[in-house]
Amino acid sequence: MERQNLTCKGFRSKTFGSVSLSFDGPLPGKPSNIPDRLFRLLWTRFLLLRHSLSGERRKVRGGFTLIEVVVALAILSVGLTVVIELFAGGLRLARVSEEYTKAVNYGRIKLEEIAVKPKIEEGSEEGKFDETFHWQVGVKKVDVLPIEKKPDLKVPVDLFQIQVKVIWKSGSKERSTSVETYKTFRVEEDEKES
Repeated sequence: MERQNLTCKGFRSKTFGSVSLSFDGPLPGKPSNIPDRLFRLLWTRFLLLRHSLSGERRKVRGGFTLIEVVVALAILSVGLTVVIELFAGGLRLARVSEEYTKAVNYGRIKLEEIAVKPKIEEGSEEGKFDETFHWQVGVKKVDVLPIEKKPDLKVPVDLFQIQVKVIWKSGSKERSTSVETYKTFRVEEDEKES
């Protein structure tokens, strides 16, 4: 620590912390009614005060106060909580997205199984892909002609709507998605005649 010297004529040397005061010669501006000892004490305090106000005080170790540390930790904890929640939400959304992708793929597979059959009929079926994913198939015949049918007009094909609904349990929720398509089948000759 570096010592600083303040010199005033008429006083002997004194040291206060890092400030050294030395007095040589007569007392500066001493009134005659104040004793020398009291004036020296007052003058010393005046010089120390002036020295501390002038910005030349001794160096204080850098550091944080307790309140600064507490506030910083509070801000840090709030920030970390938000980041952890965002991370958890991202993982949850990734899992749900993966489940939907699997469900759509299972639905397309089932749709292709039904579409390659040589003949289908109206109705519904249910089944399982695995322990998690279940399916429901609904087949409906769609009328291609307008509402007012002409009895002499026969359509050579039947149009069917095939809808596959895939259901699974995700956590506490039950989720589902569906895939549908339309398929035409040639009308059998015996059906045409009847």
